[in-house]
Amino acid sequence: MQKQKGLNNTGWTRPSGSDFRGTVALLHALAQPGADALTDWLAHNDLDNAAVEWLRVRGLAPYAFHRLSEMHLIGQAAAELRTVLRLAYDIALVQALAREQELPRVLVALAAAEITPILFKGAVLAYTVCPAPACRPMNDLDLWLTAEEMPRGQAALEALGYRQHIRETRPPAFQERHFGEIRMIGARPGSIPVELHWSAFAGVWLDRVAAVDHAAMRTRAEPVTVAGQPALALASEDAIIQLAVHLAVNHQMAAPGVRGLLDVALLARTQPVDWAVVADRARAWRVSTAVWLVLQLTAELLGLTEAAPAVARLTPAPMRRHLLGRLVNAGSMLAMRNISRGPLRFELLLLLVDRYRDVAAIVARAVWPERDWLVARYGRAGLGVRLRHLPGAVRGQF
Repeated sequence: MQKQKGLNNTGWTRPSGSDFRGTVALLHALAQPGADALTDWLAHNDLDNAAVEWLRVRGLAPYAFHRLSEMHLIGQAAAELRTVLRLAYDIALVQALAREQELPRVLVALAAAEITPILFKGAVLAYTVCPAPACRPMNDLDLWLTAEEMPRGQAALEALGYRQHIRETRPPAFQERHFGEIRMIGARPGSIPVELHWSAFAGVWLDRVAAVDHAAMRTRAEPVTVAGQPALALASEDAIIQLAVHLAVNHQMAAPGVRGLLDVALLARTQPVDWAVVADRARAWRVSTAVWLVLQLTAELLGLTEAAPAVARLTPAPMRRHLLGRLVNAGSMLAMRNISRGPLRFELLLLLVDRYRDVAAIVARAVWPERDWLVARYGRAGLGVRLRHLPGAVRGQF
């Protein structure tokens, strides 16, 4: 990329060998449909080693290789850089092929149990909004089942050789209480974990302060065909909100980072989105601050100006914007700043709470949760358990 002095005033260390404006221009070009934006970027910038490494580290190299290749622009990169991008794509392609063998087995087994799951996040994005499944790497497959379907779904996967993996910090009773998931690990070599979710919106924060209408979301789910099998997907407005909340709340804007913003941009540009509905629904569900944060960063870093109506309606008060900007901004996203551990995580989660009166409640319950919450989380309650819980709560680990 070309050097441009004095452009990064965000306060965060920018990627080595690149500059803020050049990086943003590259992201804009990659996120735009058609070849014009990419052609223009390549006419004024070099796709150098620093740019390719930046893309690779952020999980964007497979997508970038595919976009450059389909537009017949990959030849403008140096041979060694084409090799790096091609290798990243080939690795992602092998993983995608493994998914495409495993996912139909899972969907067929669930169909035999009379279950049509709602696929969300990468499990559906890879096949519906990405130019090719290999463009969207993922670590697991996310499927939303109803509470009534969950035992049958788990049994269907166990018949395929999957076994439940239980994390000590998130036991099954705790997961069910907060609309979490049952994580199933396959026995076949190369199989990808499958997570059976009680909802597409999960976690303590959401359970404490949000008002997501899970039932209404299910009624709006739309039929899709994924890996040759019938499934369901969230309505586009619900999917936009889910991606934003998952990135802001569940991951505190860390990994998948910029790739998470790209998910939002690609979804918005491949499916019709009513931005007034997005804004109204985010406010009704009390997740408007989280959705605003993700949409305004997607607009800034990937040029999603289409979201401007929702951004305008969801914009929080100036002081909240200022405080959020100290934790998360365009520069911190480009630099992959990770505040998902430690007290800054707690600060961000409190700033994302829509209603001021809920802040005190979430702090109080984080430090001194209900007895049944302790039982679900630790298997028992009592003063000793509360003292064990307290240090993690102070660090923002609900």
